[in-house]
Amino acid sequence: MLAHTVIPYLSEADYLAREMTSPERHEYVDGVIFAMTGASRAHNQIGGNIVSFLHGQVKNTPCRVYMSAVKLKIADKKTYYYPDVMLGCSRQETDGYAVTEPCLIVEILSPATALTDKREKWAAYQHIPSVQEYCLVAQDKYSIKKYTRNPANPQDWFLDFYGQGDQVPLVCVDTSLSVQDIYAGVLA
Repeated sequence: MLAHTVIPYLSEADYLAREMTSPERHEYVDGVIFAMTGASRAHNQIGGNIVSFLHGQVKNTPCRVYMSAVKLKIADKKTYYYPDVMLGCSRQETDGYAVTEPCLIVEILSPATALTDKREKWAAYQHIPSVQEYCLVAQDKYSIKKYTRNPANPQDWFLDFYGQGDQVPLVCVDTSLSVQDIYAGVLA
């Protein structure tokens, strides 16, 4: 006979209190927590390249760039994620540890997180009204998949793919980032 394992429901308040003192980061999905895995050097370099570029673009604006240590709170789903990169331009943000209104979210794919990033997180992110763009960035090849909200019909999204030599347009900051710059120091 198989043994049953009880997974206790963790309240949002308990999650937040535990996360403040935990040496590891955890994502929270409606009462259940998931430990975050470590990142590879390639993952870290790609994230740093994107953050560095975005930071230069939003200096002296109300927009702020956040790396993977800042949570994204999805209030209507009782969910907290740690996206690899977020860009937020809302003046309404008041939580010192979480963003609720990002306009751009970037996830750098790894073997341990790719399915979650492509399915669960994409399903959650598209319901955040402020999100205009969601990028999935491969670590091991020049490959970026980008969803962009249709301004004429916010329920619809455009899907584009970018590879070596391409420029990735970024609606939130009205600029573009070269794929070469995203992978600088990672791929030859």
